[in-house]
Amino acid sequence: MNKIIKQIWNQRGMNGWIFIEVIIAGFFLWTVIDPMYVLMVNHLEDKGYEEDGRYVLNLGAYGSTHGKRDTTITNDMRKEAFLRISQLVREQPEVDASYISLYSSLPNATNWNGGQYFPDTLSIKEEKYTHAQSYDYLKETKSDIFRTLGIKDALTGKEMTLTEDAMARNLVFISEHFAKKMFGTIQVVGQKIYPSSTRSLEIGGIFKNIKTRDYTASYPLMISMNKDFQMHDFVHKNHFIVFRLKAGVDFEKFNERFKKEVAPHMSQGNFYFDNIQPLAEKRQELGTMFGVYNKFRLKGSLAAFTLLCIFLGMVGTFWIRCNARRQEIGLMRSMGATEGRVRNQFLTEAGILVTAAFVFSLILVVNLVVIADGMAQQNVTGEFQFALVSEWLSPGVQFTMVSLITYFALLAIALIGTLIPVRRAVKVLPADALRDE
Repeated sequence: MNKIIKQIWNQRGMNGWIFIEVIIAGFFLWTVIDPMYVLMVNHLEDKGYEEDGRYVLNLGAYGSTHGKRDTTITNDMRKEAFLRISQLVREQPEVDASYISLYSSLPNATNWNGGQYFPDTLSIKEEKYTHAQSYDYLKETKSDIFRTLGIKDALTGKEMTLTEDAMARNLVFISEHFAKKMFGTIQVVGQKIYPSSTRSLEIGGIFKNIKTRDYTASYPLMISMNKDFQMHDFVHKNHFIVFRLKAGVDFEKFNERFKKEVAPHMSQGNFYFDNIQPLAEKRQELGTMFGVYNKFRLKGSLAAFTLLCIFLGMVGTFWIRCNARRQEIGLMRSMGATEGRVRNQFLTEAGILVTAAFVFSLILVVNLVVIADGMAQQNVTGEFQFALVSEWLSPGVQFTMVSLITYFALLAIALIGTLIPVRRAVKVLPADALRDE
């Protein structure tokens, strides 16, 4: 090791430029990996609902210029037709549960509905509130959003289901993140929350956190029932009929039968049957419309491009460094050094250079994080202020993990850029390598 360190010092002119290059590369690579790390941690978080066996019925509507449009149909008539279509879905023998999602109360929905909620009336005056998103669904007979989506009870871990009592009392249900944020505990069933000083809502249950956006952390969520909804042109695109098939039902056979026997009856109220989509496919479609995946692709492309540039630059630098020392390799081989000995020495030199340079690059990173507050936050999409912070996104863990990923990426690049030319050089006969010496 002493010989290796002396050799690095003896070639400090060439190594100095490499040292500076690795410092700069390490700093920029860290700033690129940081937001990607946050995105991936958020993406890997449990969704909190089930997608297998869940589907969304998509309806089309005849526009004002379409020849099949009935101009005598009013908005109230459209609403009644929409409800009848929902009932048709619910009555199918293969359907286990269903609900009407109001205002795009679906994962990755393009609309966002929410507000401020207070634990008591005193907090209203003091403006101590919890901001939460709201999933609204239509209060219908046998409508059950929890069973449809397979949402779990945070207290028991079992699948939740609505009771007629819950619907009659117009109870609301909140996520465990919401409960902890507002009350500090999830043992709050029966307590009330206040959206205003003149209105209170009773909590009927606590469900496990639900991710409403891909690549974004969980946000406080309330699920509530609406007795009525508005329906007019284009608004139906924000209302979805979501259903769950019974276990063992073959979707392809169900879909084929549905199109033949049920879909024709959906041509009412200027609506017509469009298609049935798996919930996962609908989530991806809405996410694409909302730009969720574009954000990830943009950041991923930036990270890949930066990594490629750093890879090519560093590999080229270490390659040139090794080629410039071919005579030295020939001399070592002529003195009896084995191929493994030569290879290990050059790899160790590269590792020491990268490690030392990365320590200095971390000084720049610490200045960015501490002084300029440059570390990516859990709400990397810029939408949510109170998103749930994963343990993997606590400042210390996040900084450590991103630093380790950056370090090993730089080390791998340096070792690749060293190993390939060294392996080629040690294959050359010592006499050929020393010919120009």
